[in-house]
Amino acid sequence: MEPKTPDTRTSLLQAALACFADYGFEGASMRMIAEKAGRPLSLLSHYFGNKEGLYLEVFKHLLETSVQRPSHPIPVTGLDPLDRAGAIRLLREEIHLMHEQAAPNHAFERPMEDARARLWMQEFRLPRPSLHPLFRQYLGPAAETIRACLRVLRPDLTEAQVAFLGISIMGQVAGHGMMSGLNKVLWGDHPPFASPFQEAEFLVDFCLEGLMPGRRAEQ
Repeated sequence: MEPKTPDTRTSLLQAALACFADYGFEGASMRMIAEKAGRPLSLLSHYFGNKEGLYLEVFKHLLETSVQRPSHPIPVTGLDPLDRAGAIRLLREEIHLMHEQAAPNHAFERPMEDARARLWMQEFRLPRPSLHPLFRQYLGPAAETIRACLRVLRPDLTEAQVAFLGISIMGQVAGHGMMSGLNKVLWGDHPPFASPFQEAEFLVDFCLEGLMPGRRAEQ
């Protein structure tokens, strides 16, 4: 089958993604984006209002096509503080989900992945304020799941320590996808050592051993 031609709005978003990735928010102009898309400049204002609105929609498009949450969200509300097995199960499910979304094999199947990765890196250190609600909407559920599980598994930790460990877990899982190019430079271009499921389980075991040193995690 012939690939489906993107509609006007999608074409504009793809052109904006490429321009923002190459020149950053400040360097890319609305005219430049319209010319790359081969569409009238007036259409950008019609669909997105201004450059800030367009930038927001580009990231919304990235998140909608990259971060899929389960059809039945992982229930963290009301997690029993004594239910360690339940916390381990939820943490395991979240790590599997994040690894599936971040796995390089899956990432390279998406078009324009190089531009996606470069644009993400521009916002990682200091996200624009307009993007904060969007990041909380799409990435917040993963952070809240991990936070709730850590509170059960390590009730001795302060909120700052829980946040530090949660950030570490999310970072090490996401790093397999977002840092795939650098990983190849530093560690060599090697095939996956196991199936994606087994790799995620390896990460689960690594995280749980760090949370509960010297003890085998309950299954």
